[in-house]
Amino acid sequence: MSGVRGAAAGRLGRSFWLLYGGESASALGTAASVIALPVVALRSGGDIRQAGLAGTALSVGVLLARLPAGVLADRCERRALLLLCNAVGALVLAALALSSSGGAPPLWAVLVAALLLGAVGSTLAPVENVVVRSVVRPEQLPRAVGLLQSRTAVAATAGPLAGGALLAVHPSWVFAVDAGSYLAAVCCVALLPKGMRERPGDAPAGSAAGPGVRAALAEGVRFIWRVPFLRYAVVNAAVLNLVFNGLLIVVIASGGDALDIGVLTAALGTGGLAGSLLAPALARRLPPARGIALGTAVVALALPGYTAAQGHWVAVLPLALAAAAGPVVTVLVAVTQMKVTPPGLQGRVHSGIGFLAQLVAPAGPTLAGLCAHAFGLTGTVAGASAVVVLLAAVGAAVTAGRPGGGPPDPTGAADVPERHSDNPAEAVRG
Repeated sequence: MSGVRGAAAGRLGRSFWLLYGGESASALGTAASVIALPVVALRSGGDIRQAGLAGTALSVGVLLARLPAGVLADRCERRALLLLCNAVGALVLAALALSSSGGAPPLWAVLVAALLLGAVGSTLAPVENVVVRSVVRPEQLPRAVGLLQSRTAVAATAGPLAGGALLAVHPSWVFAVDAGSYLAAVCCVALLPKGMRERPGDAPAGSAAGPGVRAALAEGVRFIWRVPFLRYAVVNAAVLNLVFNGLLIVVIASGGDALDIGVLTAALGTGGLAGSLLAPALARRLPPARGIALGTAVVALALPGYTAAQGHWVAVLPLALAAAAGPVVTVLVAVTQMKVTPPGLQGRVHSGIGFLAQLVAPAGPTLAGLCAHAFGLTGTVAGASAVVVLLAAVGAAVTAGRPGGGPPDPTGAADVPERHSDNPAEAVRG
């Protein structure tokens, strides 16, 4: 049986675990390839700038595909889209493994592969988000999204380790193993039921033609803008991405010898994993806006705590605490977005939030480096903490004066129409 009816009460269901298993395999393989691509690009010409180009190509692929991926997730049959994306990923990596087996591949091949892999990963994200909503009961969404976050944390830790070990043998091994991980995802997705619907009573994806791509994208952005919680979530995610992508890189780079840096990096991974495991329980107990404000406040307090303890082993504790708050915020945003977004807009809203949240992230390292050079590490961290405190205060204001810390609809979306023109599944299907 398709949809949430196939999952028994209190369980996530077979469809979720198939999706989770397959996409976990490809996520782990991709995390390994991400560190191999710049190395292979560097070896192809011996110029460090080529390694930077490979990283840039990957990021460009992610950004270019992010918004169109939301339209595809809303308009196309999701199982077919998951099969296609994973198959493309397997083919790209198999070709890269073959070209690497005889020596360093040409730079253009590495850049094209990086661009395509970024686009594939960016397309899979909103499709997976929509499918999770369709196969998991509403009361189980916090647990499901928490598991996805824990998978991300594990892949971010284990993937580079596996990639480094395989890279030491030969670069082609990294890409061959990653191609195999995408094939594993194809096998798991093939076992999912065909024609998956959103929830009982919802129209199936791809049932009719919809508005043009630009109009469809604008529809998703308008929905985000109309919902106060989602507006705040975008700003929150953008600021925290800027902090974690920039400031923490500078902090870790200033941490001392290689062992110190390794310990600090491990603290980030451990904190992220712990946060993802705690997030489902917190998401069930806290109103969304208040939970995000509290999570943001934890980051604001942990950053100066790190600088105060820098040079001592206890410095890993505030760093891990800051990393743990990130998944909690992410789970709260994702679960609430799934609940308040009409079925026909799920993909576009998910992609829109991700795209807007990542727009300023690339400036993080440069901005943090400039501030550290001008004000020193302590001054830079203090300034970032002040910005994050302000962000937490804005979040607290969202629920100020409401019973229990939040409005009757905790998202502030009570005035948003649930199911009519915003839902292409019921009007002109997109």
